[in-house]
Amino acid sequence: MRNIFLYIPLCIALFIGCASDLPIKDMSKARYGITEAEEVKADKYAPDELEKAKQYLYDTHSLLKEDKIKDAKEKSVESQAESQKAIEKSLPPYSADMLAMATESVQQAEMLNAKEFANIEYAQAESALNQATQLNTDKNYRQSIQKSKEAIGFANEAKAKSIAMIPQLKEQLVVMENEKESLRTQRGDEFAKGELSLTEQKINEATTKLEEQNIVAAVAAMQVAKESLALAKAAIEKGKALESLEAAKSLYTQVSERESSQELAETLTEAEKLIAESQNLFSKENYIDSYDASQQAITILNSMLIAMEKKEQALAMQQEAKEEESIAKEEPKKEYKEYIVQYNPKARDCLWRIALKVYNNARLWPLIYIANKDQIKDPDLIFPGQRFIIPSLEKDKQEVSTREKAQSN
Repeated sequence: MRNIFLYIPLCIALFIGCASDLPIKDMSKARYGITEAEEVKADKYAPDELEKAKQYLYDTHSLLKEDKIKDAKEKSVESQAESQKAIEKSLPPYSADMLAMATESVQQAEMLNAKEFANIEYAQAESALNQATQLNTDKNYRQSIQKSKEAIGFANEAKAKSIAMIPQLKEQLVVMENEKESLRTQRGDEFAKGELSLTEQKINEATTKLEEQNIVAAVAAMQVAKESLALAKAAIEKGKALESLEAAKSLYTQVSERESSQELAETLTEAEKLIAESQNLFSKENYIDSYDASQQAITILNSMLIAMEKKEQALAMQQEAKEEESIAKEEPKKEYKEYIVQYNPKARDCLWRIALKVYNNARLWPLIYIANKDQIKDPDLIFPGQRFIIPSLEKDKQEVSTREKAQSN
């Protein structure tokens, strides 16, 4: 039936010279009416009417060939009428369908977060859609269809722009994943397990939504993940700051209770001020600076503790040596030919203690070392149960004295 339109112009041309009353205008109108009906999808919405319009136009051609000009004119007019019926029947559903397509297209753009990534195109699409909706309500179907097409065009531009942002969003997800794992290594599971768990859940959700091209949902999940990461970071900072502050307080108590702490009163006051500063910063939720202040206090207190312990240990050793020397002087001198190393946790046997016992002179320990070199690999390292030969003092005294002089020179 479509091929009839190829022959109509030729038919008209053949008959122009034959008669002046040919229905040329009516046939042209009929042909234009069919084209217009096809443009509004009459083949879908009004197929019977469109088919009649085409058939009547074809009949017009046949009647002209039979020189039935009056009948041909009537058929062309009937074709126009059927085309108009097809158009009027098609316009409302076609307008509604175009409006639905435009609405869906704008909704897809919205899902792709076009409001943010393609705000100009999205605004144009939304405006055209609103106009199409109003025109359809007012039964101005032709203009409504045109505005729906404009809305679809703008929405497609917005969607293309938004889809182009997906790789960038995926890169942001990788950054968040790396930050989440970094926080785990900073005792995150101890101080922010819930926050990191939520972060992981939202990163996975965002990844899935990006694959579905639901960028709005993906961006929403990413926003929650970002907020959860920030909360996790704050929780870790708070936990570490509190732990450090409590450690500083405990160490301060330990140091201040020692008798020798008064000799370092100025340094102890400095540590006390740092702890107070740390406490104040913690109450203001400035956890990083609070942690730093308490760590400084811990460093100072540890240095004090080490210094006091060294001093106390030195004093204890001096006192122990004096006591042992006093005991040695009070006890009668014994003659030793052999000595078995004893186990005494409080006063461990060593070469100088043994020399003090057997010679009443700790400085003579080299005599014992030289005589037992086959057993003693390191003069600072002897073991309980070892049997040492004790050389005669008179025999080796001169040799030891000579050796000591050589060492001092």
